[in-house]
Amino acid sequence: NMRTTPAGPVVVLNGLDFYTESTDIVEFELWSRLGSFKDAKGNYEGWDLIASGTVEGRGFGRYTAIPEDMFTQVSIPGGGGERGTRAFYLTLTTIDLVYKKGSGTDSDQVVHAENPDLEVYEGEGVLFYPFPDPSDAYYYRGPRQFLGAIHYDRLPCKPYSAFGDIMELPCPDLPTGSPTKPPPTASPSTKLPTLAPVTEAPTTRSPISGQTEAPVS
Repeated sequence: NMRTTPAGPVVVLNGLDFYTESTDIVEFELWSRLGSFKDAKGNYEGWDLIASGTVEGRGFGRYTAIPEDMFTQVSIPGGGGERGTRAFYLTLTTIDLVYKKGSGTDSDQVVHAENPDLEVYEGEGVLFYPFPDPSDAYYYRGPRQFLGAIHYDRLPCKPYSAFGDIMELPCPDLPTGSPTKPPPTASPSTKLPTLAPVTEAPTTRSPISGQTEAPVS
């Protein structure tokens, strides 16, 4: 599961990379649904296929990107909680998908990656293709951590979202016309300044450097 943070805006996911050590052609499927996966395992009802196809694995130490033209963008509402939750199910038709053992005691309890916008929770590994029945508990191992990269847009309503966070889609309507402002008032006028003040000349003579006045006897 991925969740927006309590103070985070709506985000639009526009790409995903996964980790496989294979350098062969691998076939992938990426399913998604709003809400948690916990009560929706083994049943494709309510899930949307947002990416599928084949891609050449990039091998050890490098993520493999799902091609952009194969990826359908999806949004996660802002504000976190159950409302701001979206589940993902990524699978390959072969056993070449690599993930990591989690640190929690159950799935969807521990955040293993986060930033100010998104939290990625530990999920479960699925050991069979296609989506097995959850009653076959052997095929589900958890918690497990996703290894890959998530690409998203936190300002999907540009230019409107430049003025503040948008919490859900669709984007609000933009104004239909430019706002009008009342005409400015006339420039304020100020009185002309009075004439420069005139002072009388000093009555004492200015001293001359190097000379003193003769004493008067």
